[in-house]
Amino acid sequence: GVDVVDLDGNKSMDISGSYGVNVCGYEKYKEFIEEGWSSAKKQGLFLGSLDKTVLDNIAMLREVSGQPEVSFHMSGTEAVMCAVRVARFNTNRKLCVTFGGAYHGWWDGMQPVAGNDRLPDDVLCLKDMSPLSLKVLEARKGEIAAVLVNPLQCFHLNQSPPSDPVLSTNNRAIGPTPGYKEWLHKLRAVCTACGIVLVFDEVYTGFRLHARGAQGAYDVKADIVCYGKTLGGGLPIGVVCGPKNLMARGDARRAARINYVIGTFAGHPFVMACMNAFLRWLKKPETLKSYEAMSQNIEAFIKKANAAFEEKGYPIRLTNWFSVWSILYTTPGRYHWMFQYYLKDAGVNLSWVGTGRLLFSLEWQKADYDRLVERMLVACENMKQGGWWEPPVANIKMCLLKEIGGAVVRNLMGSGASS
Repeated sequence: GVDVVDLDGNKSMDISGSYGVNVCGYEKYKEFIEEGWSSAKKQGLFLGSLDKTVLDNIAMLREVSGQPEVSFHMSGTEAVMCAVRVARFNTNRKLCVTFGGAYHGWWDGMQPVAGNDRLPDDVLCLKDMSPLSLKVLEARKGEIAAVLVNPLQCFHLNQSPPSDPVLSTNNRAIGPTPGYKEWLHKLRAVCTACGIVLVFDEVYTGFRLHARGAQGAYDVKADIVCYGKTLGGGLPIGVVCGPKNLMARGDARRAARINYVIGTFAGHPFVMACMNAFLRWLKKPETLKSYEAMSQNIEAFIKKANAAFEEKGYPIRLTNWFSVWSILYTTPGRYHWMFQYYLKDAGVNLSWVGTGRLLFSLEWQKADYDRLVERMLVACENMKQGGWWEPPVANIKMCLLKEIGGAVVRNLMGSGASS
């Protein structure tokens, strides 16, 4: 079910989502892996082949992505690396555009923020949903190879993913951004007019928002799409889909000009077999209906939980974007980051970002959501009884200013007396 058990035997409801991988439910991935192994064990370690399973996967991925060419890789980061490289190679342009706060993998070629010592000089980071950004694309279209979009940014526009380690008070700004669909359509039109490749990084959002990812959820078609995480059916995977002219690894006019994009374990038989099980499951009518049921259950859960928190005076509120959700804090407080530990003590499993980003899977049923509300209320009451949500008795900023100001004055007076 939706519960996980740790090494000490503690049982918890999992809302971590395994870093975005768990879309279907853990029991379903067990089925994919078992089914995949029953097929792949006959082949063993045989790489570089195009067997029926691989060809079947390619056919289904063409339907999902709407693109004719498919490239297999070993992770979502690798998939984005491939997309950027083929876009630059086939447009013969250097620059790539990202939007503020968006994550496109850990490699230093596309991470111009904290955590990357080598700041790339061939990446432009623009403001999401800004008309000025569209003007930049038009003005520099001769230099820009591609625009990368991570649709997850709709939930925290122009910000890095929210997390408890950086939570200082009730200043978490998160929630679905109105007008994001219209923005994507405007961006699509500008990229088309300027001859710029539009890349959707669907490593996280692919199959979570919709059976066709953000392309299906927002009715917009990208030029290149990157997939990963859940697509492997429980095993590591990266996939890039695009048109032939943008996926080319060689230059038809210059034979010596090639684009080196390879990977030893890309297309591993076990991974391909598990992916095949996942993609065949995705096509079932009952799977599509489960997305609708999950949406209705989450809507009811958010409404019920928020009403309960307000009734009992707890300073939290939930917000969601499809099956991605977060906890907002409604009053200032220095200790909101501690709430994650009370949730864990109440039997709720979270990832390292704490209450910043939480995930549901298709496996969750109404009874599970109701059980989660009960555990969250227990955590809230314990947090309150512990005194961590008590209103401040003094203005912390004013006290700090007085303390610093007094110290400065004393230092100045002491310096004057000694001279």
